[in-house]
Amino acid sequence: MNGARRQVDRRLLRRELRAARTGPAVVVAVVLLLAALVTIAVSFWTADSWGASVFQNGAATVRAAWGEPSWRAAIGAAAGIVGIALIVLALVPGRRRRHGRTTGRVELVVDDGLLADVAAQAVAARCQLPTTQVSATMTAKRVRVRIRPVSGVPVDTAGAADAAQQALAHLGFAVRSDVTVATKGVIA
Repeated sequence: MNGARRQVDRRLLRRELRAARTGPAVVVAVVLLLAALVTIAVSFWTADSWGASVFQNGAATVRAAWGEPSWRAAIGAAAGIVGIALIVLALVPGRRRRHGRTTGRVELVVDDGLLADVAAQAVAARCQLPTTQVSATMTAKRVRVRIRPVSGVPVDTAGAADAAQQALAHLGFAVRSDVTVATKGVIA
């Protein structure tokens, strides 16, 4: 029973951390629907003599353009790029801007912005700076902290990185931290 519960918990956590692929699927469905509608419209349009002559003139223009190697290469390259993009979108899992962890009976999903704020506040407290002078951004495996120091006051970047890592580790999220100190400080 406990193993089955953990499997369900992991699946739910994964579902909350991964984004659905409905956007690319809708784009492909709309393109296929438009192609089908165009095919139907052309078949009805070519039923009368005027539509047939216009269609034949258009087909002759397309055949003449297709004879040019540059047009074929451009169309082939565009189709290849679209195809590769759709394959990548289908295979690579989407990631929401969240982190999650499982402890005992609780699954915790935390927004990346909240974790970045925790890291920024810990760095501001460690460096004795106002929170407005420290900003952070959370990625999948690291937190990037940017510090605008007070002019002339050095900042301990190793201590700042350690403060961010400890604050996030205290919450159960082990990530690396990158600290960047701005070259121009704030006048105190």
